[in-house]
Amino acid sequence: MSCFQITSLGAYLLGALDPAERSVFERHLNTCQVCREELIRLAPLPGLLGQVTLADLELPFDDPDPYDNQPLPPLAVVRPAPEPEPKKSRRPLLLVGAGLVLVLLVAAGVFLPRLTGGDATPAAAPPPTTTSAAPPTWSAMDNKTGVAASVAMVSHGWGTEVRLKLRDVPPGLRCMVVLYAKSGTKEIGGWWGTGGTEGEVIPGSSSFAVDGIDHMEVVADQQVLVTLRPPA
Repeated sequence: MSCFQITSLGAYLLGALDPAERSVFERHLNTCQVCREELIRLAPLPGLLGQVTLADLELPFDDPDPYDNQPLPPLAVVRPAPEPEPKKSRRPLLLVGAGLVLVLLVAAGVFLPRLTGGDATPAAAPPPTTTSAAPPTWSAMDNKTGVAASVAMVSHGWGTEVRLKLRDVPPGLRCMVVLYAKSGTKEIGGWWGTGGTEGEVIPGSSSFAVDGIDHMEVVADQQVLVTLRPPA
């Protein structure tokens, strides 16, 4: 099963949709399971692209073929293999074996309860119950810019899925979230425009593990709007 709007996921993750298109696509995400699953699968894309440098793009792509100008091996005549002889059917033996097993199972079901003095069928154990822990959430408000933010971080095998919410952000800005690891490295977790983002969940991603993130910043036009850190 597919969705014709799944082609907009890449532009959505990279912040290439205008505010009206972004709002329409996010309303579609609320009703489309296919697009939501594909969004989780492509969530690492912005973080991985943020690690690509100009030097990586200038690497040569030409790889000489060691087999160029080499003579081709001579063609060999392949004779067809003889057809195998038909095998004798083992169906009667299998039916006899299945009948013996059925007789033994019936006999065991008749005599085993008499030997044990009760029903030999154990009671079914109740299914185990599992509870998932809530994702860690950081919140902050910058007194200088007046911007408030909260972020929930979901751990995955490839890194961390970021779910960001902002409040009191001026419209018309192009923002990004920058994640700083405890090791000293940093990554860009996503880009978006601020038109119509009040209270909406803004997706992002990073290759850092949740417990390896020191803090993150929401930046617009090289100005830090708000900094989020783990609660004290």
